[in-house]
Amino acid sequence: MSSRGEAHSLDLNKDGKVDVGDVTHIFSEAERVRLDRELDSIRERRLGDTRFFRWAVEDYVLLFGVAFGGFFLLLIATASTGIIAGDSVAIDQTLSKTPLDNGGECIDKQGQIWLSVFEDHHDLRIRSYNVPEIETAMIVSHTNLEGVGVEEVIRGIGDLSIAIDGENLLIGDQIVVVSILNISNNPDADDENITLESTEIYSQAFPIEVENRVKGWLFSKGEVIDIDLKETGPRACLTFKDLGEWGWLLMAAEWAGGRETAMLTGGSGGVPAWWMAFVSLGMSIVFLYIQYPLMHKMYHREGEEALNKKQVKRLISRILEGSEDEATIEIDFELLRMQERSISIDVFVPYVPKSHSIMTQTDIRSILMRDLLSEFSIFGEMRPLQLRVQSINAKKTEEQILLGEDLTMEGFDPTIVVDDYRPFFESISIVGTIEDSARPVIQELLDEYDLADEGTLVSADDKAVYVRMIYRPRIRFSYFLFPRNFIEIENSLSDRLKKGLSSLLEGRKVIVSARNLRRTLADQAVAGRVEQGGSNFAGEALVAKQPGITGTLLQTVGGDILSSVEYVAQRNRNRIDKYGFWGLIFFVWIPFMASGVLVGAMLGLVARMRFERVLLATTIGGTAASITWAYTARGIIEFMERYQAEVLIPFLIGLVFLFTFFHLRRNKRLRREELFRESMSFFNRVSLD
Repeated sequence: MSSRGEAHSLDLNKDGKVDVGDVTHIFSEAERVRLDRELDSIRERRLGDTRFFRWAVEDYVLLFGVAFGGFFLLLIATASTGIIAGDSVAIDQTLSKTPLDNGGECIDKQGQIWLSVFEDHHDLRIRSYNVPEIETAMIVSHTNLEGVGVEEVIRGIGDLSIAIDGENLLIGDQIVVVSILNISNNPDADDENITLESTEIYSQAFPIEVENRVKGWLFSKGEVIDIDLKETGPRACLTFKDLGEWGWLLMAAEWAGGRETAMLTGGSGGVPAWWMAFVSLGMSIVFLYIQYPLMHKMYHREGEEALNKKQVKRLISRILEGSEDEATIEIDFELLRMQERSISIDVFVPYVPKSHSIMTQTDIRSILMRDLLSEFSIFGEMRPLQLRVQSINAKKTEEQILLGEDLTMEGFDPTIVVDDYRPFFESISIVGTIEDSARPVIQELLDEYDLADEGTLVSADDKAVYVRMIYRPRIRFSYFLFPRNFIEIENSLSDRLKKGLSSLLEGRKVIVSARNLRRTLADQAVAGRVEQGGSNFAGEALVAKQPGITGTLLQTVGGDILSSVEYVAQRNRNRIDKYGFWGLIFFVWIPFMASGVLVGAMLGLVARMRFERVLLATTIGGTAASITWAYTARGIIEFMERYQAEVLIPFLIGLVFLFTFFHLRRNKRLRREELFRESMSFFNRVSLD
């Protein structure tokens, strides 16, 4: 008898025999204890200091980014409104004399009459500026196709504009002379005598070259007139207000289509390179020095806090162990399966519902998901979580109860049925009393929060009272306006029931499951971010919520951007692991290879580089990219104008914009496909169906 008892005590894995499996069980238990101790230490450390500002390097960088961002936006806003020195050209005129301006010195043309001469669709167009608001005439002297000198006259008030048909210009070199006359004293003078009876107030000569050129573009062929202006004169200096207005336009273009789109837009508009570089670099600093420290706070974990695969698996297992009672299920941990990837964590949970369970599969999944995300938030696990639960009760029944040859049921024990259902029958009367007493409490909550009852179940046994409630907000536009999520409803109802049923509980727990029939923004906010699969890849992935306003903004407003940035960083991680600091600079610098400094910053995070090295590398790379594009954009435009391809400049800008747009969409689509395709394959493999 004693030997049997000793053997039973040595059967550690409860399989009915003492063997090598019991020794393995000892080691697995020791491993579990060790992992729990490590997880408890990490959890305590992360909960110990919850301050947002810890006055580390990233906090000072964040403060600098906020201060610079405020200064940058204030500068652009002040300049564009013209409140301070709106008409001054001192900044542009001064910097145009330095090496910062590769376009040469500009001239202050404010208050001075000046002419703009340019080719417009193979015609010669001339415009005057700053002409007094008096009756004037513009005379253009040129040589026609037959070699005869002609004068074309246009009259009006103030500034005038005239177009000379390119077909009427002499092929070859010639001088075009433009004169502006004051004809206020004799406005009715005919064109032949107008120069004799009027006063000349401005005159300028322009050398041009006219030639026939054969063109063979995609949609047209043949000869066209080509007008080459040999000397257009220095550009007009931009006022402080002009610079501000261009600042907003450049920022909008860079936000929508990337740095390349902004620089080509500014280059075609004659914006000085130093201003384009300043605006682009300013945007890079604002994004990098504000968002990167926030990303670092969200994603970065110290070396001892980064969970390895064993720790992640144990963390999930013990969270699920703690959720079994509330979900009223028993999880089969032998059939539990997990898949850990760089972009997601997939968990398959097989369970057996307890006899008194009133939870649906949706309720069970919500409880498990809530507890998992809550702990993930503490441990700083930011990968999307995909969870699938499956009941194995029916399957076990089919496997365990068999009909023998003598028509008796093998594997069937009637006492189990008695044991399972005796508590149910014994609790019928108390359930009725509890349900009758709980109804007014539930109705009070529904009335207070203006909710409609879509189905409520109340049950009880000797251990707990179980309430499952489905509700629907009555308020209009509840998706946006209903402020409470289902967890707040559960907690509120639980507190009310504990107070209202205190005399009936007799030590029982109160377990509440509440589900909103209409999902609202508040419910979605229980998770930091929710990602839905598409038509080809079904599924739902949730990311642990980050505390505070910054965490909410990053995960809602910037959620798509962050997820796409993280995906690109993961794809290019091998390059940075190989080339390190200099590789990160090159990655941020080269156009179209990355989506800017944020991708580089995320790449540094993924590669676990030091904060200071990532900040320095992305700053150098972003600065180089802004300067490179700003000072080459005008050269690209001039090259296209030289070869008569200026008509394609808007097309090129649009092409760059579309390339960036579709590049970002492609990354987003590929990430979603990779996220849900692999998860679907995993769940199909481990499913019990």
